[in-house]
This record gives sequence, structure tokens and C-alpha cells, in this order.
Amino acid sequence: MRETLGRFCGLVVLAVLAEATKRGQREPTGRTEEPRLMPEFVREVPNTTVTVGRDALLPCTVEQLMGYKVAWVQIDTQTILTIHRQVITRNPRIALLHNDRRSWDLAIKNVREADRGWYMCQINTDPMKSQAGYLDVVVPPDIIDRESSGDITVREGQDVTLTCRAKGHPPPTIAWRREDNQPIFPGVASHGRNSSGENGSAGDSTLRTQDSIVTAPPSPGAGGGGAAGGGGEVKVVEGETLRLTKVSRLQMASYLCIASNGVPPSISKRAHLRVQFPPMTWVPQQLEGAYLGQELTIECHTEAFPRSINYWTNPKGDMVVAGKRFEPILAENSYKVYMKLRIRAVTPDDLGTFSCVAKNSLGETDGRIRIYEIEPPKSHRNEDAAKREETLNHGNNEATTVSMPPLYIPDRRKYQNARKHKGINDFTDQQRIKPYDKNGHSYHSRVSPHDLTSTSNPGRGGGGSGSGGRPSSSMVVLTLIVTLLFSNLCHVSSIPSPVTRAFC
Repeated sequence: MRETLGRFCGLVVLAVLAEATKRGQREPTGRTEEPRLMPEFVREVPNTTVTVGRDALLPCTVEQLMGYKVAWVQIDTQTILTIHRQVITRNPRIALLHNDRRSWDLAIKNVREADRGWYMCQINTDPMKSQAGYLDVVVPPDIIDRESSGDITVREGQDVTLTCRAKGHPPPTIAWRREDNQPIFPGVASHGRNSSGENGSAGDSTLRTQDSIVTAPPSPGAGGGGAAGGGGEVKVVEGETLRLTKVSRLQMASYLCIASNGVPPSISKRAHLRVQFPPMTWVPQQLEGAYLGQELTIECHTEAFPRSINYWTNPKGDMVVAGKRFEPILAENSYKVYMKLRIRAVTPDDLGTFSCVAKNSLGETDGRIRIYEIEPPKSHRNEDAAKREETLNHGNNEATTVSMPPLYIPDRRKYQNARKHKGINDFTDQQRIKPYDKNGHSYHSRVSPHDLTSTSNPGRGGGGSGSGGRPSSSMVVLTLIVTLLFSNLCHVSSIPSPVTRAFC
């Protein structure tokens, strides 16, 4: 009631001032009056836009004011703000700037939303002259938390609704997108119809629907691809409500509700969507071949939410523990876990089925990998055989190392003594040392003196001394001694005897 009365009084004051001005102009002065010029506005009062909390200035410039008065009035509330040089309103944020005879500017500090509206600068002429301008107070967007969704957890295959409410001036628009910038609906085409019924462009990655309802793609285990017709993947959905039907694990992420109205800054709210599902496993290689002593790594992939417990079991069913022989390796990425087991040296106990196990509150699963024995590579077999042969011959005192690989024994070894006659220990040109033996071993191995002194007989098979094979080492030495003994006896004996006649 008081405010209405104050406004009425203000209008009365303006009327009184106007009437007084008119009477003063009509009083006779005893001389001929010259025509007076009427005050005029130099320019219109402009429309002004200002952000809430800033300062606003509404200019009003008048020429040839003479004895007339200028006043500012807020039209929407019918409130008199200033009359000439005096501020009438009790609002401390309002001031009048009168720097020269022409300027009558209205200044409003720390603008509020209530200050939005029409303002009139008027001159008390008859008839009254006025100019009006609009003050628009814009407000940055602000999300209403109590009316917006927060973090949510659902089972895979259920429907999800995310809501976001915002306020501001002008009214803000809402857009949904994933925090990791991945498609909201992988494989869903973005060239659908928007809310106005117009077709979106094929290159646009924003989906506009009346209520932002889009069906989610099939789950990874169900097979199938994206929406028919191809197109780009949807990364942005506009609308206050985002509904995901038959949600899958591929859509488990943090979603951002972004509110904007052209007034900086834009604001966003984060809502994390968790999709629960039991564990599942995938084994890239279910059969692994390895030879004994080989280092082997087997691999298994699992997916689960809530987070699963992962471990390996050996062919006996026991849990594999990290140690000198085994090294379990885990790498996590969101709901995915990449399991590896490194076996540093495969043993016979490792031949069999290893299992990768994943457990969570919703279920349990495992993947199986079978390890079987294979023949080692040829180079590896030669190295192992050489090591075993060297170990066996290491304690043999009669072993001799042959360092050069000739195909024939040198001729100087045929006759160790020039006075000796050829005997069964002499080598022939046909006797050769093969570069590789029947087991495929290299020539650089150890051979015994028996091999160097014995004569090979290509026409007869191997065997002992009683079977017609090569003579033994002791028989060769005994034959040499007897031959030398009777040879000397023939030279020194001058009396023939039956014995000397038989041998000489």
C-alpha cells in the first residue's frame, strides 16, 4: 500500500512540476515574447543487455532543456527513480550521472534479475516527451541438483533414465555426452529426425529427439552390429532426459549433462553409470605347444562388474602362486582384465590344462588352456646332445680332443716308425672320418685311441672280437710286440733252428 502511494505521489509531483513550468511560461512580462525552442532528445535510449552482478548504464541526452525537468521512471513497476538532479528512490544501487547540461544517465550497480524491464527518460513538456529503453539482465546457467540424476547402478539389459534440470536466462539448453568422448550409442546412426521433424545431416554427430529416447545397441555377447544404414556414431544427445533401453556394458561410463544459454560460463554435472554383469572369459589360444625347458606365456581375457577376483590354476587344480617358475601378470582397463601367466621353464608337471578363473558377486567362470609337449628345434637338440656327450666323456682319461675336421687322416700318421712294416694298424686312403656321425653330432667331439688305431671294415658289420669285427686295442698291442720280438730274433740268430725257420 505504501509503495503504491509513493508511486502515486511521484506522479503528482511530476504533474505539479509540469504545471508550474507552464504557468511560469504564461505570465506576462510586459514585453513581446520571443518564440522559445523546445527541448529535444539527441538520441534514443538504447536497449542494454548486462550479466547479473555487473553494472548497467542507461544514457539519456537532451538539448535545449531550458527550464524544463528530466525524470527517470521504471515502467514495469511504475516507480519514479529520479527527478532532475535528485534521486527519489531509496535503492542505493541507483544513481544519476549528470556530467554536463545535456547528459542525464541512469546508473545501476550490481544488477539483479529484478532490475530487468523497461526504463523511461521523460521531459515535462506539454505534451510530455519521452524515450524508453529495455534493460535485459542475463543469467548464466545453473543446474538444479535436487532435480538432476546422480550416480546410478543397474543390471545389464535394464532401462536407465538420466535427468538434468537447469535454470538461467535465457532458458538454457541441455546436451548429454560421455566424459571419455566415446559414442553414447556405439553404431547408432546420427542422421535421424530431430524434434522439429527435419532430417539431420549425415555428418552431424548430435542426435536430437523429442524426449531423448534411443535404444541401446546389442550386448557384446549377443552379436550383431550397429543400426542399419550405417552413418556416424552418436556422441551428443540434446534434451533434459536421456533414456537408455536395454543398457549394455559398452555404455558403462561417466555422462556429462552440459547446460548452456550463450552466457558464459557453461556448467556441467557428472553422472556415472555402472552396469553390473557376471564374469565372462575369452581365451585367444586354447592349445599351446612347448618343449621341456622352454619359457612359455599363456593369456586369458576376462570381463566382469563388480570387479572380479582373478587367478590361475595348474593341471592339478592348485592355485598358481608367483615364484621362481611362475609369474602371473594382470592388466586392468575399466571392467576388462587381461591375464597372463609366464612359465619360465616348462617341466613335465606343466603338461596339461591350466585354467584362468574369474569370480564376483554375480557368478563365476573360467577359461582353459592346454599345454602339450613338442619336439625341440634341431639346433636346440644338437646343443643338448653335445652337452650330454661332453659330460659323459669328461671323466675318460683316454679321451682325445680332435680340433680340426679333415676328411682324411694325414699321411704322416700312417707310419709312426719308418722301420716298421705295414700292419693291421696302418691306415688306408679309403679310411675317412665323417664330419657327422649317425646321430647327427658334429665332428668336434671326443674320440678314443681305439677309434684312431682300429681299421674299419666296410664289408663286415660291427661286433665284438669273437664275431669277426675290428680287433680290440689289447689284441693290436699284443700282435705288435710278438712281431717285433721275432723280427729281432731272426737278425741276431746265426744258428738256424726249427723255430727260426718257421718265423723267419
